[in-house]
Amino acid sequence: MEIVGSIILSITQSILFYGKEIGISMLLFEIICNGIVYYILYKKNKIKNKSGMLLLIPIFLLSSTYFIFANKTFYISNIFVILLLNLIMYVIVTNKKNYLLNHLHHTLQLVINTITGYKEGINFIEQKAKEQLKQNDNINKENIKKISLSLLVVFVIVGIVLILLSSADMAFANLFSGMFGILKNLDIGTIFSFILRIIIIFIIFILSLNLILKLQKEYKKDEKELKDNDEKYTFTIKLLLIALNIVYLIFCIIKLIFLFETKNSSFDYSSYARTGFFQLMFVSFINFGVILVSSRYNKKRDNKIKILNLLLVIFTIIIALSSMYRMYAYQMEYGLTYLRSFVYIILITEIIAFIPIIKYILNEKFDFIKWCFIIVISAYCIANYINLENIIIKQNITRTNMHPIDYKYISNIASEDSYDILEKRLQEDITDTEKLDILNILLKIANNTKDLSWQEFNISKYLMQRRNINIQELNIEIEKSKDSIEEDEKIEEIISKDSEYYIYEEVINKNETYFVEQVDVAMGSALWKIIKLTDNEKNYNVMSTITVSTPSKVKFFENGLGFIEKPNGIYCGSSELLITHDSGKTFEKINFPNGIFTLSNSNRRRLAKLLRLFLFTNSR
Repeated sequence: MEIVGSIILSITQSILFYGKEIGISMLLFEIICNGIVYYILYKKNKIKNKSGMLLLIPIFLLSSTYFIFANKTFYISNIFVILLLNLIMYVIVTNKKNYLLNHLHHTLQLVINTITGYKEGINFIEQKAKEQLKQNDNINKENIKKISLSLLVVFVIVGIVLILLSSADMAFANLFSGMFGILKNLDIGTIFSFILRIIIIFIIFILSLNLILKLQKEYKKDEKELKDNDEKYTFTIKLLLIALNIVYLIFCIIKLIFLFETKNSSFDYSSYARTGFFQLMFVSFINFGVILVSSRYNKKRDNKIKILNLLLVIFTIIIALSSMYRMYAYQMEYGLTYLRSFVYIILITEIIAFIPIIKYILNEKFDFIKWCFIIVISAYCIANYINLENIIIKQNITRTNMHPIDYKYISNIASEDSYDILEKRLQEDITDTEKLDILNILLKIANNTKDLSWQEFNISKYLMQRRNINIQELNIEIEKSKDSIEEDEKIEEIISKDSEYYIYEEVINKNETYFVEQVDVAMGSALWKIIKLTDNEKNYNVMSTITVSTPSKVKFFENGLGFIEKPNGIYCGSSELLITHDSGKTFEKINFPNGIFTLSNSNRRRLAKLLRLFLFTNSR
């Protein structure tokens, strides 16, 4: 039974995976693999704890991601996680209920023994072969020797005869020419691939057989009782907890003080976020270890140690929340990436994991490892199914800040899963450069589309194939975008040259845009031409020309309101303030009480007050 099951598993994995991308094949293999193992264990009466079968839920969920999503984020890691979950499940199922930590220890031993104990599987095969021979009365060692010797003699003599006849008669030789031609034309790569495939099948067969045999053996673990808890352990634990809590208290106070001051400081978001994250992880590992050790050796259940451990948990949660806030601030500035997403996931998972740890602090018999394991596996499955690729791309292409969108990064992570999001973005009001970047990403995704075998079936890739995307049309759109960008660059070049003559430009709205052109300048005076554009800058109107001193400044507002600061001389010691209500056709001087308008920086607030007072008075 074990040999047949192992043969089926080894051949099945070769059919499903060899030379193929993983698709629906992973789910099919898990169904077949777990079905065979469970059937053998059931027949051998080795099922002792059916609660371990609950691990089939994350196993099948993670296996299904290979034919649901197209992105490769968890492509490799899921293979190892699925394998680990299978081994843990087999260990739990074949052993009585126990602490998860003991099951994990047994799993590690199972892996080591399965790999190193390959001889057990070979010996088992030999033993079964001998038993089969003994059961068959017609076959014995003498008969086997006779048959082997007869085959060898026949092979040698017939081979010599065929060679002689082929040399004597060309017509007879032609009968075997095709066979020899095939042998000559065999590709070395094909031969190597075939041999490698056979080797892999054999290795998987031996490993599967060893695993099934090891699972049927009872696991025995020597339980080591803790020695009596001396006072020196209690004193050391208390001293360590007090010292750590003081350090974390100071650390948390500093974090909270600067929590809302990051944006106003010269902090390097990138280095701070990553440094804070790794600090947190290191602190968390220390805390986990300290809590575990202090609770384990706290045989007298000292309440002071419990309180200190609870404080340790609180400080770690504060550090985690602070780090999440810093990461959020960094993300809003520079966008979301996989690394930053993983930071969020790990921090949130860690905070939730402290719930069973608190329970363990209060009750040392509580199996907190089991619940932490459940939380971590659940978080990992959720991370697989929330489609991080879509979240990252959508957040990046819709965010608005001073830092440009990193389309190179988006191109690196984009797959068939995000094609719809990028395609919809093209319908929005975006620049030609952004449009070109998106079109290039869509073309890259379309070019990666290929025909899939049934083992590689994937929903996202299948839907992509059904789109029947016209690669030629995408290339045409890309060329149009390139031409449009080139035209814009030429226009910008012309504008930049002409802008030397314009001292002021202001776009108020679609029907009100102002230009002030400096027509001439001499001896500290300048001749300005005031231009107004209306109807989406289609209508061009010269409102007036005016002579001012060269340091003069101009500013327009809605509904034709505008101001000119006109210094009395090039040193700007005092100035006149001119106002227009008709878009610059006419200007009139604003008379201040002392007859002087000063442009010094210290009087800027006073100027604003006077302008508001003047406008309010005229409106009345």
